[in-house]
Amino acid sequence: MAETSPSNALEKIPTKNHSGEIHSSMAPILLALAITLCLGGLLILPLAFLGVPLLIFSIFNWVKEDVKQWKHRTLPIEGEWNNSRWAMIWIIVTEVVVFASFFAYWFWAKWHTVSWEGAVGGTWPAEGVSHNLSLVTLNTAVLISSGFIAHKGIQNLGKGNVKRAKSLIAATILLGLIFLGIQIFEYSHAAFTWDSHAYGTAFFALTGLHGLHVLLGVIGFIVSWTLIQKGYFLPNRHESLHAIGWYWHFVDVIWILLYLIVYLEVI
Repeated sequence: MAETSPSNALEKIPTKNHSGEIHSSMAPILLALAITLCLGGLLILPLAFLGVPLLIFSIFNWVKEDVKQWKHRTLPIEGEWNNSRWAMIWIIVTEVVVFASFFAYWFWAKWHTVSWEGAVGGTWPAEGVSHNLSLVTLNTAVLISSGFIAHKGIQNLGKGNVKRAKSLIAATILLGLIFLGIQIFEYSHAAFTWDSHAYGTAFFALTGLHGLHVLLGVIGFIVSWTLIQKGYFLPNRHESLHAIGWYWHFVDVIWILLYLIVYLEVI
């Protein structure tokens, strides 16, 4: 009997009478287990060494399986929203709630530091904190530009200009990675850490959460580029790319708020 590899064991994809929307897979279960182990790693560090590799493995296999499903999927009805758009709307709604809670912590920490009657004392930003506004402004321009480029890429695919769409989506991926690279550079040269004071905790929590969302968006565009390359995304079938575009615009809007509130301190 032929031996089955772990990767093949995850790929239980039916090939007949198959809509491409539902398939058997262990990837979601493994992903849930990986997230649990990663969270547990915050308390018991060795669990993280199990959770992180499993997290990467399960995400990779889930994405690979989903890419293989595309050739089985039926064409959408013209003008009708499919599940991907509705799913993205609910994802964005939940993400708004998540970011709202983090912004609430930012303002609470600021108030608790400088304005509360029993304030711990100090300044906001904390003493010794300075940001390279020129670098941050450049990074802001990079991310906003990527949003416009992604939008043009989606438009070009809808018009049938596949080659141009691939180039623009690739440019979006590159700009997203440049943004993350600049953010890592900023972190590595910061004169404070997340546990230095309340400002450090709030700063790294907000900007780090946003950076994680940028990374997820980049992964989404990489998968989309692969689907275009394989011919699965077509001018009349790329609703999921529209959904990822919405997500990217949401990430842009959140960064503009961060730029105004965290870096320029307009509020």
